[in-house]
Amino acid sequence: MKNYKILIVDDLIENLQVLFSIFSKHLPDCDILQTNNPDNVTNIAINAKPDLIITDWDMPQMSGIDLIKRLKSNNKTKDIPIIVVTGVMLTTVNLQIALDSGAVDYIRKPIEPIELIARVNSAMLLSDYYNQLMKQKDEELTKSALHLIRSNEFINGFVNELKKIESIVKSDPGIAIKSLTELGRNMVNKNNEDGWIRFELSFSNIHKNFAKNLSKTCPKITPAEIKLCSFIRLGMSNKEISAVLNQTTNSLKVSRYRIRKKLNLDRNNNFETYLSNF
Repeated sequence: MKNYKILIVDDLIENLQVLFSIFSKHLPDCDILQTNNPDNVTNIAINAKPDLIITDWDMPQMSGIDLIKRLKSNNKTKDIPIIVVTGVMLTTVNLQIALDSGAVDYIRKPIEPIELIARVNSAMLLSDYYNQLMKQKDEELTKSALHLIRSNEFINGFVNELKKIESIVKSDPGIAIKSLTELGRNMVNKNNEDGWIRFELSFSNIHKNFAKNLSKTCPKITPAEIKLCSFIRLGMSNKEISAVLNQTTNSLKVSRYRIRKKLNLDRNNNFETYLSNF
């Protein structure tokens, strides 16, 4: 388990000491923050950025449920997972109230150390998964934004080129026709590029490190060959790949042969099965 930072909240010092001793014994690498005043939790959370908050339910200054609601209403603390600990609110209705308020888990007192550590580990795994998912979504949004910018630039350029052709179509039809042909070719290339970008975004979400691992195994592999390997990895036939890449099946077979050679694969090695390992 990595060096997580955990904030524990309880109005009774002895309860804080119990939790601290459990973490010191079972999770010695974790940084443990403590407070017996729930009013201080938001500021501590904003400044210290804990990976997890564990709070008592029944506190005189502010209940654990009210504390959770306060943290969840703050953009700077709303994504921190929170576990509620209670020795008073023990019914399934209480459990539902805690979960509805935003808690990720609920532990009854007296605390069993093994149960606490297991639930903390589970909460941390969920938190890590969520953070990775959000990071991935941010990367997707960034790539989509950049792609939108490039598309807008292309469209503006396309319109400008049409205006130029319009101005010369009567005076020099030959040049106008050549310009239109070139413009059409550029449009096809742009459409293919856009299609690949959309495919790459979707593919990398599922097979995140495919290109990186393949390049590490075979430094000489080219971006075009990685693209081809992506389609092979999905089990697409040569005919299907040829249609997508606008290549003949013969040229595709040559490309596959060259990649297999770079990867030192003989005829006994199934290409798709091999690529599934990346």
